[in-house]
Amino acid sequence: MKVYRVDINFLSSTRDVLLSYTLFGGIAWAYRLLYGESELLKFIKDYSKNPSFLITSIFPKDGENLYLPKPYLKSDRTKTLSDYKKIKKISFIPINTFIKVLEGQIKVEQDFANENLESSVSFPKKTLEPKTKIDRITSSTEGDGELFFQESFYYSEGYFYVAFFNEDQKDKIFSSIKLLQDIGLGGDRSVGGGRAIFSEPIEDNTLKKYIDNKTNRFITLSPILIDPTIDYEYSYYDYFTFRGIIDNNYDFKNINIWKDKLIYLKEGSNFKIKEGKPFYGEVKEIKISNNVNVYQYGLAFPLYIQQGG
Repeated sequence: MKVYRVDINFLSSTRDVLLSYTLFGGIAWAYRLLYGESELLKFIKDYSKNPSFLITSIFPKDGENLYLPKPYLKSDRTKTLSDYKKIKKISFIPINTFIKVLEGQIKVEQDFANENLESSVSFPKKTLEPKTKIDRITSSTEGDGELFFQESFYYSEGYFYVAFFNEDQKDKIFSSIKLLQDIGLGGDRSVGGGRAIFSEPIEDNTLKKYIDNKTNRFITLSPILIDPTIDYEYSYYDYFTFRGIIDNNYDFKNINIWKDKLIYLKEGSNFKIKEGKPFYGEVKEIKISNNVNVYQYGLAFPLYIQQGG
């Protein structure tokens, strides 16, 4: 498996939190624009059965410093810490600290107290932006036009990983990622949202060992849909519910744009495996609209804990 990193510099806010399924959805639409609808449908059908690559969510970057989500670990109640609340508030940790978890040097949540972690890494930053509703009859803010506030997310520097099981689709996937510079990522693209500059892919072997050397426990770098081969009794995780919207910039006009509600397990979740397999989670077929199958990305990007799992 080859692992690549793509760095991002954001130019505008977005309406969405940019998780792996948002990124995968953007890549799919760019793929369609570049290679046509029939090629996209073939790609998605093949990918849902036998994924050729995995992708992470977008994480914070500060110059050369890379951060990953703080893993969910068991808590050792025999250790009392005055700064335990500070540790609980930390969302992202340096990649070198994350590797200590994978190597078994950090085994319980309280061990993070020895790492001098900062709680100031905020990614993304959430704010309310003023927006103007346009009256379509008068084409102005008068009449039915009005001012309202919308929740938006500001990203600064970021990055994500792509790991390929095979490289048959590599060039097409990276071409699609490059096109996202022109079409944007996430919501509000038609009004300039989600604009970013993507770097050329960089082969990065920092985490390759932890993808290739499989054990019975892994930490995911992408939200994952429920998988029955995970032993949840001995796992540490959090979850959220998500109900996405079908992108209607192209052919999905005048239909019910809401996808089915799904339960995701968060990045940083720490899973015990009941049985090993090539990938965990799924690319789920959730709806058929205008005779087109609609899918939702929910595969884990697993980093396997090498010791002390």
